[in-house]
Amino acid sequence: MAEADLVVLPRSVREFRPLCPGCTLHHAISEDAKPCSFYDCPGLPHELEVTCDLCLFDFVADDGQMKCDHLVCETALRLKGNVATYLAWVEILKAEQHTRTHAPA
Repeated sequence: MAEADLVVLPRSVREFRPLCPGCTLHHAISEDAKPCSFYDCPGLPHELEVTCDLCLFDFVADDGQMKCDHLVCETALRLKGNVATYLAWVEILKAEQHTRTHAPA
């Protein structure tokens, strides 16, 4: 991802880091559905919300039990619209993890 693409992300997204006890960068960037209420992290910017509060469907992992028509549900449409921002944010976390694991000792 180009640096210019990251600048387009709101500052609240670029600077947000999970604050949940025990959460790690590795856990945050996993591609699986998050079973630990990850998406309810304290201070999570609304642009990073990708899991429905009602049915807990995860739009990034495409996992869960849909309880609505995702083609017309306003909440589903909003959350699906956040997926690209969420994935861009994950790229920031991956770059940080890469930097930490490959930093000179």
